[in-house]
This record gives sequence, C-alpha cells and structure tokens, in this order.
Amino acid sequence: MDVKNKGDLLNLESLKKKIIHSPSSQRFIEIDMLRGLAIILMIFGHFLWDLDYFGLVPMNSGIYSFLQITVQPMFFLLVGISLVVGKKKIESMTIKDEKKYYERLIFRGLKILGLGMIFTILTLFFIPEKPIFFGVLHCIGLSVILSAPFLKYRKYNLLFVVIILFASLVVAGYNIENPTIFHLVLGLHPTNVGSYTIDYFPLLPWFGICLLGIIVGDCLYSGNKRKFRMPDLSRYRPIKIFQWCGQHSLIIYLIHQPIIAGALTVFIIF
Repeated sequence: MDVKNKGDLLNLESLKKKIIHSPSSQRFIEIDMLRGLAIILMIFGHFLWDLDYFGLVPMNSGIYSFLQITVQPMFFLLVGISLVVGKKKIESMTIKDEKKYYERLIFRGLKILGLGMIFTILTLFFIPEKPIFFGVLHCIGLSVILSAPFLKYRKYNLLFVVIILFASLVVAGYNIENPTIFHLVLGLHPTNVGSYTIDYFPLLPWFGICLLGIIVGDCLYSGNKRKFRMPDLSRYRPIKIFQWCGQHSLIIYLIHQPIIAGALTVFIIF
C-alpha cells in the first residue's frame, strides 16, 4: 500500500471518530428548530398551568388542550427522528464503533431516566398531592433505551407502531384503582389519573410515537444528507433563536419550571 492510500485511510478513520464522538456533527437546523418550537410552546403551556395553580388566572382549557395534542406528539416524534438520524451517521462504521454508539445511546437514555427520577423525588416533597411517577423524562429516557433494537428495522417499524397504538386503545379500557409502577409505565391506571399526578406519559402509546419518528426520520434523511430540499434558514434571526432552544432543550426543560414558579411566588408575596 502506498503512502497516499495510507493517508487516505488515516483521514477516513479520523472522520469516523469525529462522527462517533462529536454530538454536534452535521446537525440539521430544521430538527433543532422544531425541537426549539416545541420547548417554547411547552413553556407557554406550563406558564398557563402555573397561573391557574397559583390562583392568578383561570386555565384556558381550549389553548391548553391544543398545546397538549400538538406539542407532546412533536417531542416524541423528534426523539425518534433524532435517533435514526444519529444511527444513519454511523452506518459505514465498524462493529466496534457501532457498539460504542449503542452504549452511548443507552447511557443517554439512562441519564434522562435518572433526571426523571430526580423529578419524582422533588415532586414527592413539593407537590405530594400530585407527584410525578412516570412523566415525560421517564418515558423519553426509557423510549431511547428501548428504541435501540428497533433502529435497524426503519420503515418496518410501522408494524410495531400499529401494534403499540392498538394496545394503547385496549389498555385505555381498563381501570386499575391501585396500580403498581409497572402498570403505570405500561399505561394501566385509574380513569382519573390526572388527579394523582401532574405529569404522566406511559409507554403506550408514546413509545409508538417515538417509533413513528424513526420511520419519518428514515424517510427524510440518509446519512448526513436530507432527502428533500429546503432553503437556508440559518440567516434568519428568529430561526436561530428556535435553533438555540432546540440545541439546549433538556437544560431548558430542567430549569424553566423552577424559574416560572419562583417568579410567580415572588409576585404573590410582594
């Protein structure tokens, strides 16, 4: 093998390592933008909820319901899309590198799940009448972990989506008065579960929405490229704001509620 070929191989290996170890490698602005839009709409919804909780402004049920049926599916779809986009970036990697990718993926899911458990502990202390047992962070974290073996099925995940959504309709008909955490994770709960917890996202149907995101991501992206054309959005300042929020969505989610609740508490006191 001549020097030139050796150099090419070294450059290729260097590129592979960058893709594997760099989380910001070839980010798609539209995914960050949509995630940023979702997090901003979610903050607005939580602000409305807090205003009602502190007795300042009655809840506008119409607006809040609209946010629930739009923002929540958007988050889980984007989880699935992001997972399959990340997987496509390492399709040409070695088995060893692919193993590292899945290890990082599972660790990421465990981290998000762990953050959800911290929220469980905090709400048991501060909102004991409605603590979070299995909320959005728990569900996203577990969905990320469970998605690992499904990434290779891509479009064929439609079968699993149909099964999960059908199963969610079936379990919705059951009323479990004293559910265990296992029941709650699956989606078996009392009919008035909202009276017992402020945040509840069972695997049925939300893991199915995550798998649907994998299908959408597989249709729209291939490796580090889009399968569709779109204009350059990076030059628009409002888009950059949404993009920044999307890139920092987890930390924004973690801090927004204490900030809102703290500000409203100060407003009430003074």
